[in-house]
Amino acid sequence: MKKSLVTHIAVMVIAVALGSFLASYLTEKQSEISVNRDKVSKAPLGGFNKFASDVQWMLFINYSGRISHIKKAESEEIYKRLNTILANDPDLEIAYNIGGMMISNSNPVKSAEIFMRGANNPNLKNSWQIPFYAGFVLDRYVTDQEDPQRLKKAEEMFRLAASRSEQTSYINSYLLRTRAKRIAQNGKWAGIPVINDKQALLCTLFDEWRKGGTSEDNLSPDSLNIPDIKVRLLKAAKDAKASDPTDKNIIATINKVLKVVSEDQHLCGNCLTAYDAGDKFCAQCGTGVIAYSVCPKCAAVLKGKFCSSCGNSGGAQ
Repeated sequence: MKKSLVTHIAVMVIAVALGSFLASYLTEKQSEISVNRDKVSKAPLGGFNKFASDVQWMLFINYSGRISHIKKAESEEIYKRLNTILANDPDLEIAYNIGGMMISNSNPVKSAEIFMRGANNPNLKNSWQIPFYAGFVLDRYVTDQEDPQRLKKAEEMFRLAASRSEQTSYINSYLLRTRAKRIAQNGKWAGIPVINDKQALLCTLFDEWRKGGTSEDNLSPDSLNIPDIKVRLLKAAKDAKASDPTDKNIIATINKVLKVVSEDQHLCGNCLTAYDAGDKFCAQCGTGVIAYSVCPKCAAVLKGKFCSSCGNSGGAQ
């Protein structure tokens, strides 16, 4: 009898120990498989959280269909329902997209919060739309009074969206303009006062150029791949100068940019249009320019080591 009791106790102790070990192991493996496990509601649903989320989503659609205008009160109710749905299924992508957009006008701060939550969900890392919508709402609808860091967050979201999408041209445009707004808001760039948005955009493009945006093989991790960045830089420089041709801060910015970007080009000092060897006047605005690659004796355009017009072998001007 005693031997049997000892055996039973030993078996129970071993079973408890093995059960504890197995529980720890399964919990660890479950955490690896379900990275959002800690975000799932602890409500006693017996593991039927996703089913509950589906039911709640259908009820949400039913409720939304009865609303003619989404005002503050309705937006609070929508936000509350979305939180309940996402608590049971944090990976329900459609809830972020539709729900966040529904309250983007009436409650942009909470709309952005919903979108950013989805953008940072590792199980939705292939979605570029969610971070793009987050950046859009932060940039267009949230005010500085509501969130002083809104432009910084918007830039981060647009950059995240660009990193996830192959069609980045319009995402890049939003990102560059948001970055330009931040520079204009700061009021300075590289020690130079920034006086308008045209100058700020030029600064933004130059920052991307310096990150390595000119080559796919030389991109920094947070750089944008902008194939036409040099063309855009020169256009931005022209636009900046046209906005205030005599402002010393804009001129200083342009000179800083062109010193690096157009070192292989000759540009008109007035309109920043490139001109060719031998040109004495800009073909765009008629301003006199410094002729280059010409014979110092007869001023003919040099085609080789010797001048083809007079045979002079002197260096080119």
